[in-house]
Amino acid sequence: MRKCLVILLMAVSSVAIQAQDGRHSRPAVAYPLPFAVTISVDSAIASIPQKVYLVSYMEKEFQLHDSLAIDSVHRKGTMHGSVPYEYNVNLMFARRGPGTVPIVVKNGDSLSIHVGDEDDGFRFRYIDKVEGSPSTLEYIRSQDMSDSLRTKRIKIRSEMNMYDLSDARRDSLKKEWNATEAAGWMERYNYTMTGNSPYSVVEQASHVLSAARNKSYYSESPLTMDDADRMMNHLMKKFPDYPPLIALANDSTLGDNYTSAWSFDFYAMKLRELSRRFIVQSQDSALCPLKVGDYMNIYVAYNNLNKYRGKYLLVDFWASWCEPCLIEIPNIKLMAQMFSEDLDVVLVSLDKTSREWWQATKKYDFRSKTKEQTDKPFILNHLRGYDDKTGEMWPGVKKLGIKTIPHNYLVDRSGRIIAKNISIPLAIDKLKLLIEKEKQP
Repeated sequence: MRKCLVILLMAVSSVAIQAQDGRHSRPAVAYPLPFAVTISVDSAIASIPQKVYLVSYMEKEFQLHDSLAIDSVHRKGTMHGSVPYEYNVNLMFARRGPGTVPIVVKNGDSLSIHVGDEDDGFRFRYIDKVEGSPSTLEYIRSQDMSDSLRTKRIKIRSEMNMYDLSDARRDSLKKEWNATEAAGWMERYNYTMTGNSPYSVVEQASHVLSAARNKSYYSESPLTMDDADRMMNHLMKKFPDYPPLIALANDSTLGDNYTSAWSFDFYAMKLRELSRRFIVQSQDSALCPLKVGDYMNIYVAYNNLNKYRGKYLLVDFWASWCEPCLIEIPNIKLMAQMFSEDLDVVLVSLDKTSREWWQATKKYDFRSKTKEQTDKPFILNHLRGYDDKTGEMWPGVKKLGIKTIPHNYLVDRSGRIIAKNISIPLAIDKLKLLIEKEKQP
């Protein structure tokens, strides 16, 4: 009887996993000692009953490991899965929460993750409240490194695209761009030589190898093929049995159950595609007006305004045909000047065409100013509320249910809305008090 039970369990463990697009994937390999991921969520995320999926992307296929139903009563649970080696899997929140939470696991791991209300509204989120997985924490650090480099490049590029930028300043920014790129490649290379998580190291190593090989494309990279060879020899000694690393060294794949080494190059894009499969699309069009006390949760075009956390944020909805909006813009520019170190300003145009928006932006000079143009430089970030291609309002804006403009939100550093539809003079006074209070011992 005991022998029959063992055989039955072995048969169940090798059942094929059905892919999410309705096709059947290849039979899943039965790996021993599955990993376990225990998650707990705060009340706001659990206020709407939903499912959390545990999935991965391997060799061009989506693999569902497990799922968990959460609601206001059941706010904690455990999911299980198996991977052939240390690899990335992702938590996908269907309705509320971060959307996508990437973690790194190997079989036998037991992780605990807490997702707080402050994480609600992200489409893609690295959460550092993780226990039981040093590899996940290292992965988060490696991604923070990449994101920091990306942020520096965006800041430089934004200034380079400013109107009436002097040639001297443009040349200076170009040099700064090249120096930032070179430093970024060296930072990636140094990480590959010191990192301890094979998954994170291989992801960065694939970029380093690409930069060393394609000097015509990555002209700012100081890395050479000698550097790449030195890196690969070091990694092969450090992680001799890690299959993606072997594939990376050989420029090949190792079979159907392994991820191609070069897939790490476009992994982030695929991960975002994956997340969209598990988000309930009907939620995008449901009206969900924000109120004071809510965390910022606006997704405009391809921008989530949560990215401005760390500074105060003013989000102002306006249009070229709105006279009260135009009257407020000079005050908004003054506010941006006064609090240039502590405040980000995002102007969301509700003009239906980019032509209408751009004509008003030029006419009334709603543009950022550099220190070469004014003694009080400031930045105004512009977003469009309508999709030029379809002529439709972006779903993230539509669900706010905005009925009149001007319409604005003042948000604190943590991402929580502290005022709604406030006059700009009052917003300036409020921000003065808040910043003065922060400076008090």
